[in-house]
Amino acid sequence: MKPIRMTEEAEIEILKQCFDKFKKELDNFNFNINETKLNISFNVSEVAKEKITILFTQNAYIKMQALVDFYDTEVGWYGMVEKINDRLYRVYDVKVCKQYVNGSKVDTDDDDTLQFFNSLTDEEAEHMHFQAHSHVRMSTSASPVDLQNQADVVHNLGKTGFYIFQIWNKNGDISTYLYDIDANMYYDSKDVVIDIETEDATVSEFLDSTLDLVIEKKYYPYQEPKGKKGKKEETSPATYNNWNNYCTYGNGEGWDW
Repeated sequence: MKPIRMTEEAEIEILKQCFDKFKKELDNFNFNINETKLNISFNVSEVAKEKITILFTQNAYIKMQALVDFYDTEVGWYGMVEKINDRLYRVYDVKVCKQYVNGSKVDTDDDDTLQFFNSLTDEEAEHMHFQAHSHVRMSTSASPVDLQNQADVVHNLGKTGFYIFQIWNKNGDISTYLYDIDANMYYDSKDVVIDIETEDATVSEFLDSTLDLVIEKKYYPYQEPKGKKGKKEETSPATYNNWNNYCTYGNGEGWDW
Protein backbone atom coordinates (compact mmCIF):
# COMPACT_ATOMS: atom_id res chain seq x y z
CA MET A 1 0.00 0.00 0.00
CA LYS A 2 1.20 3.50 -0.72
CA PRO A 3 -0.07 7.08 -0.96
CA ILE A 4 -1.59 8.16 -4.26
CA ARG A 5 -0.43 11.76 -3.91
CA MET A 6 2.02 13.54 -1.64
CA THR A 7 0.52 15.46 1.29
CA GLU A 8 2.09 17.87 3.76
CA GLU A 9 1.78 15.28 6.54
CA ALA A 10 3.43 12.62 4.36
CA GLU A 11 6.25 15.00 3.42
CA ILE A 12 7.00 15.71 7.09
CA GLU A 13 7.06 11.99 7.93
CA ILE A 14 9.27 11.15 4.95
CA LEU A 15 11.73 13.96 5.78
CA LYS A 16 11.95 12.69 9.36
CA GLN A 17 12.65 9.13 8.18
CA CYS A 18 15.23 10.40 5.66
CA PHE A 19 17.01 12.39 8.36
CA ASP A 20 17.09 9.40 10.73
CA LYS A 21 18.53 7.15 8.04
CA PHE A 22 21.06 9.75 6.90
CA LYS A 23 22.25 10.31 10.48
CA LYS A 24 22.67 6.55 11.02
CA GLU A 25 24.69 6.21 7.80
CA LEU A 26 26.76 9.28 8.66
CA ASP A 27 27.60 7.92 12.12
CA ASN A 28 29.03 4.78 10.49
CA PHE A 29 30.79 6.60 7.66
CA ASN A 30 34.55 6.11 7.47
CA PHE A 31 36.20 9.35 6.38
CA ASN A 32 39.40 8.52 4.55
CA ILE A 33 41.12 9.31 1.28
CA ASN A 34 39.44 6.41 -0.54
CA GLU A 35 35.93 7.08 0.75
CA THR A 36 34.74 10.62 0.18
CA LYS A 37 31.14 10.16 -0.98
CA LEU A 38 28.15 9.04 1.06
CA ASN A 39 25.29 7.46 -0.92
CA ILE A 40 21.98 6.51 0.63
CA SER A 41 18.69 5.34 -0.88
CA PHE A 42 15.23 5.62 0.59
CA ASN A 43 12.01 3.96 -0.57
CA VAL A 44 9.07 6.27 0.09
CA SER A 45 6.41 4.32 -1.80
CA GLU A 46 5.32 1.80 0.82
CA VAL A 47 3.64 2.73 4.08
CA ALA A 48 2.84 0.49 7.02
CA LYS A 49 -0.89 0.09 7.56
CA GLU A 50 -3.24 -2.70 8.53
CA LYS A 51 -4.88 -4.58 5.69
CA ILE A 52 -8.21 -3.50 4.29
CA THR A 53 -11.19 -5.83 3.80
CA ILE A 54 -13.33 -6.23 0.70
CA LEU A 55 -16.55 -7.94 1.70
CA PHE A 56 -18.69 -9.69 -0.92
CA THR A 57 -22.34 -10.33 -0.27
CA GLN A 58 -23.39 -13.89 -1.00
CA ASN A 59 -25.45 -12.60 -3.92
CA ALA A 60 -22.50 -10.77 -5.50
CA TYR A 61 -19.98 -13.57 -4.93
CA ILE A 62 -22.20 -16.29 -6.41
CA LYS A 63 -22.84 -14.19 -9.53
CA MET A 64 -19.13 -13.45 -10.07
CA GLN A 65 -18.04 -17.04 -9.49
CA ALA A 66 -20.78 -18.26 -11.84
CA LEU A 67 -19.56 -15.96 -14.63
CA VAL A 68 -15.97 -17.21 -14.27
CA ASP A 69 -17.03 -20.87 -14.14
CA PHE A 70 -19.57 -20.68 -16.98
CA TYR A 71 -17.56 -18.95 -19.69
CA ASP A 72 -14.49 -20.53 -21.29
CA THR A 73 -13.59 -17.09 -22.66
CA GLU A 74 -12.77 -13.96 -20.74
CA VAL A 75 -15.78 -12.16 -19.31
CA GLY A 76 -16.12 -8.82 -17.55
CA TRP A 77 -18.57 -7.25 -15.11
CA TYR A 78 -19.23 -4.16 -13.03
CA GLY A 79 -20.19 -3.99 -9.36
CA MET A 80 -21.88 -1.76 -6.82
CA VAL A 81 -19.94 -0.99 -3.66
CA GLU A 82 -20.71 0.54 -0.27
CA LYS A 83 -17.70 2.09 1.43
CA ILE A 84 -18.33 1.33 5.11
CA ASN A 85 -15.13 3.09 6.22
CA ASP A 86 -11.51 3.47 5.09
CA ARG A 87 -10.81 -0.18 6.04
CA LEU A 88 -13.98 -1.90 4.77
CA TYR A 89 -15.62 -1.97 1.33
CA ARG A 90 -18.77 -4.04 0.65
CA VAL A 91 -19.53 -5.26 -2.88
CA TYR A 92 -23.27 -6.03 -2.84
CA ASP A 93 -24.27 -6.69 -6.47
CA VAL A 94 -22.84 -7.02 -9.99
CA LYS A 95 -24.07 -6.27 -13.52
CA VAL A 96 -22.87 -7.34 -16.96
CA CYS A 97 -22.51 -4.97 -19.91
CA LYS A 98 -22.74 -6.08 -23.56
CA GLN A 99 -19.26 -7.23 -24.60
CA TYR A 100 -17.29 -9.07 -27.28
CA VAL A 101 -14.91 -11.69 -25.94
CA ASN A 102 -12.38 -14.37 -26.80
CA GLY A 103 -9.90 -16.41 -24.80
CA SER A 104 -7.64 -13.47 -24.02
CA LYS A 105 -9.59 -10.24 -24.40
CA VAL A 106 -12.80 -8.38 -23.61
CA ASP A 107 -13.95 -5.59 -25.93
CA THR A 108 -16.86 -3.20 -25.53
CA ASP A 109 -18.53 -0.75 -27.87
CA ASP A 110 -18.85 2.87 -26.71
CA ASP A 111 -22.53 3.02 -27.65
CA ASP A 112 -23.27 -0.23 -25.78
CA THR A 113 -21.43 1.00 -22.72
CA LEU A 114 -23.26 4.33 -22.78
CA GLN A 115 -26.58 2.52 -23.07
CA PHE A 116 -25.61 0.28 -20.13
CA PHE A 117 -24.83 3.20 -17.84
CA ASN A 118 -27.94 5.08 -18.93
CA SER A 119 -30.00 2.05 -17.92
CA LEU A 120 -28.76 2.17 -14.31
CA THR A 121 -30.86 3.60 -11.53
CA ASP A 122 -29.49 6.61 -9.65
CA GLU A 123 -28.59 4.38 -6.71
CA GLU A 124 -26.78 1.87 -8.94
CA ALA A 125 -24.86 4.59 -10.77
CA GLU A 126 -23.85 6.24 -7.50
CA HIS A 127 -22.35 3.01 -6.15
CA MET A 128 -20.73 1.71 -9.36
CA HIS A 129 -17.13 1.64 -8.06
CA PHE A 130 -16.01 -1.82 -9.17
CA GLN A 131 -15.03 -3.64 -12.33
CA ALA A 132 -13.53 -7.07 -12.82
CA HIS A 133 -12.84 -9.63 -15.51
CA SER A 134 -11.57 -13.16 -15.81
CA HIS A 135 -8.32 -14.43 -17.30
CA VAL A 136 -9.85 -17.89 -17.77
CA ARG A 137 -7.04 -20.30 -16.75
CA MET A 138 -4.16 -17.85 -17.20
CA SER A 139 -2.36 -15.85 -14.55
CA THR A 140 -4.20 -12.92 -13.04
CA SER A 141 -1.26 -10.60 -13.64
CA ALA A 142 -2.01 -7.36 -15.46
CA SER A 143 -1.70 -6.79 -19.16
CA PRO A 144 -0.61 -3.38 -20.50
CA VAL A 145 -4.24 -2.80 -21.50
CA ASP A 146 -5.32 -3.55 -17.93
CA LEU A 147 -2.87 -0.99 -16.56
CA GLN A 148 -3.94 1.67 -19.03
CA ASN A 149 -7.61 1.08 -18.22
CA GLN A 150 -6.91 1.50 -14.52
CA ALA A 151 -5.07 4.75 -15.16
CA ASP A 152 -7.93 6.08 -17.32
CA VAL A 153 -10.64 5.23 -14.80
CA VAL A 154 -8.71 6.67 -11.85
CA HIS A 155 -7.95 9.84 -13.83
CA ASN A 156 -11.68 10.32 -14.44
CA LEU A 157 -12.34 10.09 -10.69
CA GLY A 158 -10.72 13.46 -10.21
CA LYS A 159 -9.99 14.42 -6.60
CA THR A 160 -12.66 12.33 -4.85
CA GLY A 161 -14.03 8.82 -4.82
CA PHE A 162 -12.60 5.30 -4.96
CA TYR A 163 -12.47 2.39 -7.41
CA ILE A 164 -11.77 -1.34 -7.13
CA PHE A 165 -10.32 -3.47 -9.94
CA GLN A 166 -10.07 -7.26 -9.85
CA ILE A 167 -8.93 -10.12 -12.09
CA TRP A 168 -10.23 -13.65 -11.47
CA ASN A 169 -9.45 -17.02 -13.04
CA LYS A 170 -10.81 -20.56 -12.93
CA ASN A 171 -8.06 -21.61 -10.51
CA GLY A 172 -9.58 -19.44 -7.78
CA ASP A 173 -6.93 -16.73 -8.03
CA ILE A 174 -8.09 -13.15 -7.49
CA SER A 175 -5.92 -10.06 -7.81
CA THR A 176 -7.13 -6.79 -6.36
CA TYR A 177 -6.18 -3.15 -6.89
CA LEU A 178 -8.01 -0.43 -5.02
CA TYR A 179 -7.55 3.31 -5.45
CA ASP A 180 -9.12 5.37 -2.66
CA ILE A 181 -8.68 9.02 -3.59
CA ASP A 182 -10.47 10.24 -0.44
CA ALA A 183 -8.15 8.24 1.83
CA ASN A 184 -5.16 8.99 -0.46
CA MET A 185 -4.22 5.30 -0.51
CA TYR A 186 -3.53 2.67 -3.16
CA TYR A 187 -3.77 -1.03 -2.25
CA ASP A 188 -2.83 -4.17 -4.14
CA SER A 189 -3.50 -7.85 -3.45
CA LYS A 190 -1.07 -8.20 -0.55
CA ASP A 191 -2.85 -5.39 1.28
CA VAL A 192 -6.35 -6.88 0.94
CA VAL A 193 -8.38 -9.44 2.86
CA ILE A 194 -11.37 -10.83 0.97
CA ASP A 195 -14.37 -12.07 2.94
CA ILE A 196 -17.86 -13.28 2.04
CA GLU A 197 -21.15 -12.74 3.82
CA THR A 198 -23.38 -15.72 4.58
CA GLU A 199 -26.81 -15.72 6.19
CA ASP A 200 -25.53 -15.71 9.76
CA ALA A 201 -21.83 -14.76 9.56
CA THR A 202 -18.96 -14.11 7.21
CA VAL A 203 -16.90 -17.00 5.87
CA SER A 204 -13.91 -16.01 8.01
CA GLU A 205 -16.08 -15.92 11.15
CA PHE A 206 -17.46 -19.37 10.31
CA LEU A 207 -13.97 -20.81 9.77
CA ASP A 208 -12.73 -19.25 13.02
CA SER A 209 -15.53 -21.05 14.87
CA THR A 210 -14.23 -24.44 13.62
CA LEU A 211 -10.63 -24.10 14.82
CA ASP A 212 -11.17 -26.05 18.05
CA LEU A 213 -13.20 -28.72 16.26
CA VAL A 214 -10.92 -29.70 13.37
CA ILE A 215 -7.76 -31.36 14.71
CA GLU A 216 -4.96 -32.24 12.34
CA LYS A 217 -3.16 -35.53 12.95
CA LYS A 218 0.58 -35.39 12.48
CA TYR A 219 3.11 -38.18 12.45
CA TYR A 220 6.67 -37.62 13.65
CA PRO A 221 9.44 -40.17 12.97
CA TYR A 222 11.43 -41.17 16.05
CA GLN A 223 14.18 -43.60 17.04
CA GLU A 224 13.24 -46.67 19.05
CA PRO A 225 15.49 -47.34 22.09
CA LYS A 226 16.71 -50.59 20.48
CA GLY A 227 17.48 -48.89 17.18
CA LYS A 228 14.19 -49.83 15.53
CA LYS A 229 12.59 -47.13 13.43
CA GLY A 230 8.92 -46.35 13.79
CA LYS A 231 6.38 -43.62 13.88
CA LYS A 232 4.72 -41.99 16.82
CA GLU A 233 1.28 -40.48 16.38
CA GLU A 234 0.71 -37.04 17.84
CA THR A 235 -1.94 -34.43 17.34
CA SER A 236 -1.77 -30.68 17.14
CA PRO A 237 -4.44 -28.04 16.58
CA ALA A 238 -5.14 -27.02 13.02
CA THR A 239 -3.69 -23.68 12.10
CA TYR A 240 -5.69 -21.10 10.17
CA ASN A 241 -4.84 -17.47 9.77
CA ASN A 242 -7.84 -16.00 7.99
CA TRP A 243 -10.03 -16.34 4.92
CA ASN A 244 -7.48 -14.48 2.81
CA ASN A 245 -4.91 -17.21 3.53
CA TYR A 246 -7.48 -19.98 3.11
CA CYS A 247 -7.88 -18.96 -0.51
CA THR A 248 -5.03 -18.48 -2.98
CA TYR A 249 -4.93 -15.12 -4.71
CA GLY A 250 -2.69 -14.05 -7.58
CA ASN A 251 -0.79 -10.81 -7.97
CA GLY A 252 -1.85 -8.65 -10.83
CA GLU A 253 -4.01 -5.79 -11.77
CA GLY A 254 -6.18 -4.39 -14.45
CA TRP A 255 -8.98 -5.03 -16.85
CA ASP A 256 -8.58 -5.90 -20.51
CA TRP A 257 -11.33 -3.63 -21.76
